Amino acid sequence: MDSNSEILHDFSPFFKILKNGSIQRLVGTDFVPAGDYTDTGVTSKDITIDPNTNLSARLFLPPNPSKSKKLPVLIYFHGGAFVLESAFSPAYHAYILSLVSNCNVLAVSVNYRLAPEHHLPAAYDDAFAALKWVLSCKDDWLTEFGDFDRVFMAGDSAGGNIAHNMALSEIGTKIEGIILFHPWFGGSEQLATDASHMKSRFITNALWKYACPTSDGVDDPRLNPMAKDAPSLTGLNCKRMLVCWAGKDGLKEWQKAYYEEVKKSGWQGEIEMCESEGEEHCFHIMTPEKEKAKQLMDLVASFFAKK
Repeated sequence: MDSNSEILHDFSPFFKILKNGSIQRLVGTDFVPAGDYTDTGVTSKDITIDPNTNLSARLFLPPNPSKSKKLPVLIYFHGGAFVLESAFSPAYHAYILSLVSNCNVLAVSVNYRLAPEHHLPAAYDDAFAALKWVLSCKDDWLTEFGDFDRVFMAGDSAGGNIAHNMALSEIGTKIEGIILFHPWFGGSEQLATDASHMKSRFITNALWKYACPTSDGVDDPRLNPMAKDAPSLTGLNCKRMLVCWAGKDGLKEWQKAYYEEVKKSGWQGEIEMCESEGEEHCFHIMTPEKEKAKQLMDLVASFFAKK
């Protein structure tokens, strides 16, 4: 075997990084087509936002939409450590379908570019372009059924990281709320000594360098919102926030630290948290049938419904 094709990091059962810098993706590569789903009444379609970068999205419309009763608009960023999954993969298609059905929102699931084929900041650039596209209302579903006084952003893991960074961007309007499901934050500081936290520190160091080789390290403000040079959290451009973490997630100490930092920052919005005790990172995506995943869905539905 060519030494360059040997495995550098083995993150099975998800992916493997080779010494030549390429990646072997073991999950998240399958494609689920858009369409109508008679069991839920949800309809979906795919659109191209920017043909120059192949930026696209899948839009989901709940059953029986009304032009007279507009729907909250949700912009969703999938997880996958910036290297895995898509808006069209089975896990994320199924999750957004369920979310739209249960929460009665119009969802835009963004299919951003992945590393290493497109290193960061490509994913951030795509997310910002998608956000601007949605807010400019360039689709007939958005025009006819979307309530642009109730625009939300959400994401899990790397997608939660993206949602946070988009909330700090200059988007020209205030987002009603953001939901961060187990967001991928990290840094050089050791916040705990348990095995899961130490393993997550190793993974974060390896993956961040892989996804963003031009970064100075894990205290990059895009990864560490509490870093010395990070933008003030008072600049979060949303009215409400829900930060979620799981009890067995090695990243939870960073998520909890972020929640506490936002609370004491002077930010003028409303923030709440949810801990799913005994659960793993992004369990609600992979095992939506679990009771705690259903409880989390109920909480999210209430977050959308609140005015």
